[in-house]
Amino acid sequence: MSQTDLGLTDALLGLLVEVDARADADFSGTGVIVSASPNELPILALRLISDPGEVADVAGMLATISNPAHEHHDGFHVLSPKLRILRLGQYFSPPIIHNAPVDRTRRFGGRYLAALFGSAVPGVVATGVASCEFGIAVFREGKEIAYRCGRSPAAVTAQGNAS
Repeated sequence: MSQTDLGLTDALLGLLVEVDARADADFSGTGVIVSASPNELPILALRLISDPGEVADVAGMLATISNPAHEHHDGFHVLSPKLRILRLGQYFSPPIIHNAPVDRTRRFGGRYLAALFGSAVPGVVATGVASCEFGIAVFREGKEIAYRCGRSPAAVTAQGNAS
C-alpha cells in the first residue's frame, strides 16, 4: 500500500471515529464507499433525492443522518477520495467474495459484509462501516485493514441521557 493509500485509510478511519463520537444515542450505524467514479458502482439510490449538495461538515452530516428518523439513514453513502459526500442513501450490492477473510468471532451484519466485498469492486478505493455495538472497520481490496471496538450499548444509553 502506498503512502497515499495509507493516508486515505487513516483519514477514512478518523472520519468514522468522529462520526461515531458525534452520533447520538439513536445512532443506527453508517456505511461509506470511497470512489472517484460513483456512476460505475453497483449502487441504486434509495430515495428520490440523494445529492447532498455542498457539505462543509461531513462527519456532522453523517452522524446526523445515521438515525432511524432520518430519510437517508439506510444504505451506503458515497464519498470522493477527498472524503466529500457525493451521494446519500445508496443500496450497495457487490458480488460475494467466497474466500474473503471474515472474523466470525465478532458480531457483524450485512453492512459489514457489503463493505468487505464492495471494497474489491473496480472503482472503489475503500469502504468503511461504523456502528455502536460492532465498532468501526475500514476495508480495501476485499480485506479489513483497520478496526476499532464499538461503544457498549450501556455507554451509548448513558451518553444519550447526559445530553
